[in-house]
Amino acid sequence: MTTFSISTEAMLASAPPRTSPALLNGLLLAGLLLSATLGMAPVSAQALTPLAPAAKPVVAMPPAAVAVSNPAKDNGLRIVPLANLSAKGGPLHLTRLDGAAMLSIPVSRRENIKSAVLHLVSTNSIALSDRSQLVVRLNGRTIAQLQLSSRQPEITADIRLPTELLQPGYNQLLFRVAQHSQDSQCEDPNAPELWTEIDTTASTLRLQTELKAFAPQLDDLNDLFDPKQQAPQKINIITAAHPGSDEALSTGGMLAQGIGLKMRYTLPTIRQVDAQASSGGNGNGGVAPGLALNALSGADNLLVGTTAALKPYLDPKILAQIKDSFLGVYPMPDGQHFMMVVSGRTDKEVQRAAEVFAWQHLEFPQQNQWNISSFTPPALPAYLPQANIAAQGIYSFKQLGFNTSAITTVKPAEINVNLPPDVYAQEDAQMEFHLNFSQGAKINSNMVINLYLNDVFQRAISVEDRQGGFYENYRLNLPLRNFRPGNNVLSFRPLIMPNRLCDQTGPLQMSMFDDSSVKVPYIYRFAQLPDLARFASNAFPYVTQSDGGRLSLQVADKDSATIGAAWTLMAKLAQKQTVPLGSAQMTYGVPSANRNVIVVGTVGTLPKDLLADAPWKLDGNLSFAGASIAMASPSQESNWFRQQFQTLAGTNRSNTDSGYLNTGVSGDVKLNKQMLVMQFRSEKLNDVTTTVFASSSPAQLQEGMNQLVTPAYWNNMAGDVTLLSFGKPEVATQRIGPTYDEGHIGKAEYLGYVASKYPWSWYGVVVVALIILALLCLRLLRIYLRRRQAQQDV
Repeated sequence: MTTFSISTEAMLASAPPRTSPALLNGLLLAGLLLSATLGMAPVSAQALTPLAPAAKPVVAMPPAAVAVSNPAKDNGLRIVPLANLSAKGGPLHLTRLDGAAMLSIPVSRRENIKSAVLHLVSTNSIALSDRSQLVVRLNGRTIAQLQLSSRQPEITADIRLPTELLQPGYNQLLFRVAQHSQDSQCEDPNAPELWTEIDTTASTLRLQTELKAFAPQLDDLNDLFDPKQQAPQKINIITAAHPGSDEALSTGGMLAQGIGLKMRYTLPTIRQVDAQASSGGNGNGGVAPGLALNALSGADNLLVGTTAALKPYLDPKILAQIKDSFLGVYPMPDGQHFMMVVSGRTDKEVQRAAEVFAWQHLEFPQQNQWNISSFTPPALPAYLPQANIAAQGIYSFKQLGFNTSAITTVKPAEINVNLPPDVYAQEDAQMEFHLNFSQGAKINSNMVINLYLNDVFQRAISVEDRQGGFYENYRLNLPLRNFRPGNNVLSFRPLIMPNRLCDQTGPLQMSMFDDSSVKVPYIYRFAQLPDLARFASNAFPYVTQSDGGRLSLQVADKDSATIGAAWTLMAKLAQKQTVPLGSAQMTYGVPSANRNVIVVGTVGTLPKDLLADAPWKLDGNLSFAGASIAMASPSQESNWFRQQFQTLAGTNRSNTDSGYLNTGVSGDVKLNKQMLVMQFRSEKLNDVTTTVFASSSPAQLQEGMNQLVTPAYWNNMAGDVTLLSFGKPEVATQRIGPTYDEGHIGKAEYLGYVASKYPWSWYGVVVVALIILALLCLRLLRIYLRRRQAQQDV
């Protein structure tokens, strides 16, 4: 294995102090001689600053998550596996003559990047010639060139990234190869031996960061709550009085939703903290001189309450500024964190301030405090904005979030098609696409555009005109049943191939225009529940009303850890919905009627009668069904009558569902360092969908919720039971309880759905109907014969 280092700046001064210059030069000379012996291309070998050992990669991390080398004392070193920077799992495969792959490095405005080192681990084909190379570029600038050799196919390299190239936002890290398997000018660009593989788990990005000192303003909120921040972010929601009422619980929940919406795809640790008065000099002379800050250090803080409740803590000058719903943001004593004050003269004004904070797209003023006299949230239609396609009609690609752009093999055109979470696909329903694109001339080559839906190949587009040009209203159809509920990614990936082996082709030239459109058929809303995978993807069925009007979250106890877990869950649901759930109910009591219910609590505090219909019983000894084994039920070829009926009804002819075999177990086992998630229909709550989040203690409930909401766990929930064990890289899922239907479809479509789901029952109904029809025909025939006989007798 070849191991070497590449640096963009002189680092000799950082060598260990006890190493003599003569010895260092001897080591460098020996390294160069070894490189020459192994046939490596010359590289500039320079001493690197000693780095801490790479942390063991953790599977369960959000995209911007990092592993801190010393959790007890944060020294600013972040080790980020490249897998965390990619939307797709697994290694990066670079194929063909000029394969490429791109990753995004997030950089927050709150942080200074002091150093950045890319630890690269790759393997290439042993058929590559010495002309092959791997180029690494950062934001378009080449920072490293590595030779790919058949004699040394494994490479480990440490590459220093110039910190001046790392700008706030998402920085493009590009890997591009020039691969050759023979020295002649004539070679197959698609030869299977042309490949290089980058291990995204072993390859890491080592960042040395520190938070900047700043004077925050309200228009900086999107930078203060930034998913790109490398340092782990902790947020305390500090309540002037313990939130023992539903109103205070809802206000804190709205603030948590605002945090989740601003963080977009990751969540910080959210805690509920009761305000404590300072004593013995543990306060400060800043915004809240009367507030004890010892327990709040190293975190960002939201202080919420009415002016009367906050009077013992806030600076009198700031209290005098609060004349209505109030938002103010101020630096903490360390200068690196902030405290946000959410207040008002009444509870209603405080709630309004929390709602203004939660609306992430609202423009905030360039000042550090703001009195708000009124606020009216928009009226949201059902299923929006989570679904950008919610009804029948024609939608342009621009409406779906796509802008006109050039298409390359590295950066294909990708369109997000977000369907309602309970979309029901008829058999013959088609999504009709009308494409407008331009294509360059084909020089000694053919070009094909491969169309992928959720990384599954669908079909190819090939235009025969060799001179290229602009193509308008190019039509193609895809079955609606190929789309899944929720988010779908439609990807147009071009591929250019020479006509003959030795032909030289021109560069790929193609653009897709945002006035392209898709014609959507009539969409039925119908789903089978319970389904935790659908809940994790779209929060269904709790957000069928976009403002959360069908959601009630019941908090089983009033301790701070349980409240923090409930607020964290509300933040996650708001992220999935992409807007605040202003009409959602949070309550310690009985949920309102006609709302689907989520219950958060410990085993000892959950309502006992509520669990009567749960697949796992948590009262006393743990009784559950385990060892869930999927059992495939083969579909029989439909007879002619059933085929005709299903064609008219527009239902699927194939059975893709599986039955499950379960074993029943009862014993004295208890939940321990685990979180249990169950979904079922509760008779106690008038047959509404109920989802329970439970752990054995409040501390474990909050720890489990913090772990569950990370994408690696949340996105893998499934069935009607999901069990998370702390520290394990995956969740266990089962389907145990009965299923039920949610939604409405046409009568003919529903009959077709029942016929597909219960074919033997359908056969029985058909046989009975045929017998009845035959008897009726026989009776009518006898009546007819009697009348005719009577006429002949006359």
